[in-house]
Amino acid sequence: MSRRISRWKAVAAAVAALTLTSIPAALANPGGVPAIPLNSEQETTGSTSPASGFFTYTINGTEFCYTLQVRDLTEPAIGAHVHVAPRNVPGPIVIPLTPGSGTSWSVSACTTASADLLSAISADPDAYYVNVHTHMWPGGEIRGQLK
Repeated sequence: MSRRISRWKAVAAAVAALTLTSIPAALANPGGVPAIPLNSEQETTGSTSPASGFFTYTINGTEFCYTLQVRDLTEPAIGAHVHVAPRNVPGPIVIPLTPGSGTSWSVSACTTASADLLSAISADPDAYYVNVHTHMWPGGEIRGQLK
């Protein structure tokens, strides 16, 4: 009986370790918002891409710091941006982001923006979204509404 319990404890520990190592680094965002999932289902472009990702951000004065993590894009990104528009509506770019190279990557960076814009994002994050653009999906391959 104790051998069976020990075996189950070992299996549980292995599953826990695998689960923790598969959680994206973007989920750890001390002092920021929860990780925002990115996928094609949120896009308004008709994207059917299997790509997905996460986005986190923090705002400090006029500094906008973020982590953008994507995987399985159909091809390398040609751009990534924060846009202003409610869910299911395309909108203009308000903050350009730096995309990584390849089809799966993670980028952490900071950029500056006007205090008014960043105050507006803080006050009503649902009015903004982030998306990643590729040549195949120039309007956006994956998208996530800010929280």
